[in-house]
Amino acid sequence: MAQLTNARRQATSIRTLIRQKKYMPAIQALYDTVLTMLKNPLMKSEKEEFERLITDGTYHIMGDSIIRKSAALEIKYTPGQERELLDSLRILLEAFQEGFQQKANDAMRLAQELRERELAKGQSLLDANKLDDSRSIFSDLAKANKNDCDLLVDIGDRFLRSAHYEDAAFYLGDALSLNPNAVHIYNRLAMAQRKLGNFAEAEKCYLKAAQGGYKDPHLFFNIGRLYIDWEKWEKAIKAANGALTLDPGFEEAQKLKTYAEKMLDPSAD
Repeated sequence: MAQLTNARRQATSIRTLIRQKKYMPAIQALYDTVLTMLKNPLMKSEKEEFERLITDGTYHIMGDSIIRKSAALEIKYTPGQERELLDSLRILLEAFQEGFQQKANDAMRLAQELRERELAKGQSLLDANKLDDSRSIFSDLAKANKNDCDLLVDIGDRFLRSAHYEDAAFYLGDALSLNPNAVHIYNRLAMAQRKLGNFAEAEKCYLKAAQGGYKDPHLFFNIGRLYIDWEKWEKAIKAANGALTLDPGFEEAQKLKTYAEKMLDPSAD
């Protein structure tokens, strides 16, 4: 029977798993072996074989000092008391699961605290205009969290706010490669590209954000500012109208529209 064959294989792996300090798999293997024995009718020779396997497995598991310290009870096995052993193994599995989960939570908390400290340190250096030192801090942080899109956007935003647009474009571009459908990143990257004078690239990013459903009057206002810088007056008016449609009281968008209209037709008053 396949179940019995698999149970035998699991039981004989317990000693190796303990030596490799793979405690959860070892305990789970013994638990599954006991469960298989209880669920299947066994001939006398098979029952005796499984009793030996379970006795050996229990010995190897409880012979490990780390498991003994983690166990809330002493686990023993007496043939015929498989259900009692199963209950004890369930408690042991839960204890290890809780311990591993706590360690995982602690590791995540420490990693988050370290990240926040490094971000604050990088920002402090950026505020002090120590650009090279700041770049080094942010670069190391990004390399250690290279698949963290939100972190890359955070760093990009910090450079964007401090008017270091090439650095901003670099991090925002990397973030976009991780999440190509994030329209808010297109908006930020477009700002950096506009400041760098890369108007065509900025336009592509802004249009991508608009086409992706990012309906914000400030997006259309920023598109209008791009077209003002680019001296594309008709497009600037159209973008301003988009902002005013979403927010009729948007005074800056109205001023942008008025300016573009004047530049388009200087003779009109």
